[in-house]
Amino acid sequence: MLVATLLLIISTAFNAKAQSNCYEEYYKLFIDRGATSVPDGPQDVVVTIREGGKSDCYMARVQVKNNQIVSVDGIILVDGSVKKLGMKLSPKYKDPNNPIVLNTDIVDGMSATLLSDENQQVNFFFIKQLSAKTKAYKKAPPASTFNK
Repeated sequence: MLVATLLLIISTAFNAKAQSNCYEEYYKLFIDRGATSVPDGPQDVVVTIREGGKSDCYMARVQVKNNQIVSVDGIILVDGSVKKLGMKLSPKYKDPNNPIVLNTDIVDGMSATLLSDENQQVNFFFIKQLSAKTKAYKKAPPASTFNK
């Protein structure tokens, strides 16, 4: 699959509701909780596309090998099918030794920020690898409750 030149394109054909800043919400979630390692093979992810202070988030499917995104299958549609669309990434993301691999590692369940040739910032969040939420500490009752 060609991936270095194909990624995702966001067009008006998508009727997805724009979120105020979903990128920051996912970024904070993954920084706070961390993630387990991402196995090789197909992975459903959240893809965030940012331009200026605005971000849009969609479900997408990518292929992973050796902790690298090797291809982007496309955006997941509401019926579960995947629509292959593309946007050109900056050529700096191509691995000169293996041109089908994007030159981006997956760290703590997140890809590095990739730039399109239209200066959109793209990130992938591997939501199935998100670490479990830590349990909160149980507060002790006030000491005054023991004076009875």
